[in-house]
Amino acid sequence: MAERTSKKQARIDRKLAKKLEKQKRSVRFSERVQQDLNPRLAEVVGTEELPRTGADPQSIMQMRMDYVLHECADREDEWSWGQHRNWCTTARTSGDQCVVKSTMIMMSTLTWAEILDQRTGSKRKRRKKHHDQSWDSICGEAQSRWLKIGREEEELFRFRIGSTQRIWGYRQKSTFYVVWWDPEHKIYPTEKD
Repeated sequence: MAERTSKKQARIDRKLAKKLEKQKRSVRFSERVQQDLNPRLAEVVGTEELPRTGADPQSIMQMRMDYVLHECADREDEWSWGQHRNWCTTARTSGDQCVVKSTMIMMSTLTWAEILDQRTGSKRKRRKKHHDQSWDSICGEAQSRWLKIGREEEELFRFRIGSTQRIWGYRQKSTFYVVWWDPEHKIYPTEKD
């Protein structure tokens, strides 16, 4: 009987500890959002001298995300499917620039661990919402364009906004460099397309 009570008490203690930890994380997150209402923009430096990550790939996980919005963005011409690359032009819908910028501002309040922990999909099929994407898995036109604009990274990173909208770029340490805005999910087509 005593063993049964101690197991029950241990289970209650674990549930309570888990609940307290969840409350602490919630408070830390809301405090962080309240403290950091201004976006944090990274300074653009020579990319050839920076490795993609630090010596320990996990080292960036506790860092908050910085971003560079325009300096590395590919905004010339249009894709073969008719999409303008420059999301800042009047030819684009007026909200597109705001979507890209507001997403980057929102993400810059989070650490990389918090960003990578976000999930999407149904309960049966959960997957990462934001993740690395191999260069050779994107469409041929995007691969060619990546090389044409002088990018050498073999791994891209993409942010998911809604069901089809994506922001593509690459990471160096804790900084995300925006390269493309893909509102129609054409850079990495899926079977649904």
